[in-house]
Amino acid sequence: MNRFLFKNLLGLALIGVISLTALAGPRPFHLVEHGLISATPRDASGTLLDVVASGGGTATHLGAIQVQRTATLTATSTPGVFDFKGEATLTAATGELLTTTITGTFNANVGHADLIYQWTGGTGRFEHATGTTIWSVDVANGEYDAVATGQIVF
Repeated sequence: MNRFLFKNLLGLALIGVISLTALAGPRPFHLVEHGLISATPRDASGTLLDVVASGGGTATHLGAIQVQRTATLTATSTPGVFDFKGEATLTAATGELLTTTITGTFNANVGHADLIYQWTGGTGRFEHATGTTIWSVDVANGEYDAVATGQIVF
């Protein structure tokens, strides 16, 4: 009888582990954010800019969020177009953090950035987060609006 009970419990435990592993697959991610942005020239020529942006909004799997980011913009050969490289931290309403690296392009001529966020981990359930999200950002008068879609694995 004990052997039968042990085999059944072992089987249930394996099903539980398999179920948890299945939950770790890619999940859709969507974000809407509004915030303030500032850019400070790093050199006299204006070819390097330091950017700081902070905002708030809502995001799938996080709920209400606060976002802090820093980046460096480097001028390209096209006037008014910059390569964007940085990092950000999203803070969920629960206090959990989601971290990311950012790459992309900002076109100052039209006030628009297309950015790629690569999730690099965080805290709590996001400790080992991975995935890619595409952000569309419009900038005007020191403010920005962002919409993001993609995937996250956690």
